[in-house]
Amino acid sequence: MSYFIPHAKREDLKRKTVYDFETQFLLVGAIEKRLTSEIIETIPLWEDLFSMGFEKGKDDWEFDQWRDVYVKHGWNEVKGEPRLKNDITIEESDQANWINKGVLPDKRSEKWTEFTKEIDGVSYRRSFPDDKQKFWAWHILNHDKASFKKRHYLVRDASFDLDCLELYSEIHLHEAFLIMLGISPDDMDRKEFFSWMLSMDLISMTEAPIPEKLKTKFEDFKEWSILKRRFGKGKKVENVSIENGKATLDTIEIDTKEFIEWALKNDIIEEDTAHFRDGRKAPYDESFSKMLHKELLAKYLIRDGKHHHEWIWNTTVGNGFNSFNYLGRLLALNMLPMKYWLPLDRNSVSWENLEHYIVGVKNPKNQISIPNNARVIEDIVKKLMEEHDKRPLTEYKDLD
Repeated sequence: MSYFIPHAKREDLKRKTVYDFETQFLLVGAIEKRLTSEIIETIPLWEDLFSMGFEKGKDDWEFDQWRDVYVKHGWNEVKGEPRLKNDITIEESDQANWINKGVLPDKRSEKWTEFTKEIDGVSYRRSFPDDKQKFWAWHILNHDKASFKKRHYLVRDASFDLDCLELYSEIHLHEAFLIMLGISPDDMDRKEFFSWMLSMDLISMTEAPIPEKLKTKFEDFKEWSILKRRFGKGKKVENVSIENGKATLDTIEIDTKEFIEWALKNDIIEEDTAHFRDGRKAPYDESFSKMLHKELLAKYLIRDGKHHHEWIWNTTVGNGFNSFNYLGRLLALNMLPMKYWLPLDRNSVSWENLEHYIVGVKNPKNQISIPNNARVIEDIVKKLMEEHDKRPLTEYKDLD
């Protein structure tokens, strides 16, 4: 069975999601631009500092590196102010918590000097921790801006097909999240959303003013909250460790069938009905067409499919278009189903009637050679005569 985002709302839903993700990208870009302006205004040596690499084996600036830049440019070295450090854990890393936690003296700050200089009548005083904080805030915002931009493009270019619901027995929670937003996770870099789900909310730790409508993390979306309530206790398949093992996050897999059932009920997805037959135009009673469908499937004359779908003729060497022709002529000759033929004054083949059910055959009336599987088709017609129409086989007629 195929599924996709519902036709009735797919365009509006995707337009809203694309606009939402574009807005997030623009908001992060605006924050980054504002911070960049502040850095240029308050840190005269920002270009030299921000282009400074980390020492080998280090993942952060070292004080001596920072000091060398200011000394090189002739700034005045003065005694630094004592600094404090926050004693925090990853789980307590949101800004509201770590600001309010008890703070401890940072012994390293006893050796940290600061630098002063007057430039064009403006007095500057710079410290190592302040410059480093600005660098990491700028770095985080640049990284997040690039990620938000990539996510915006991914949702903008996504399709409405949901092949993942056919191909996989389980899907990840972040893939279900995209589907709820009207976005297909097919043919896109889903790792970008997976990484987003696992990442910490670093923007809120930059001390930059955050607009209320900026959604920096999955939890800011109501769709994510709905999924977590419904499927949050799903199968935890992968334990991902971050920050040197200080925190772990579980990725959650959802049973695809369970998700499909829930999503169909809540109008989040719909079945692909392009291959459905219009039952209102069916020429034969349903009891007859169901039996015919069952017999054709059993003998592999049509491909696997449900009764209310179009039946695709299973074209093979032993079951060609002439087999379809033979079936149509035999049904007409033997007036099957009788209830359909009785009001008519003739029993010539109605290809249009058969083609309401069966598709994939070109010019059936011209394929008049006797097929290799003629006996199989004759047995099907005889069974329909006996079991559906309740007629004796003495009424059966063979084609001349």
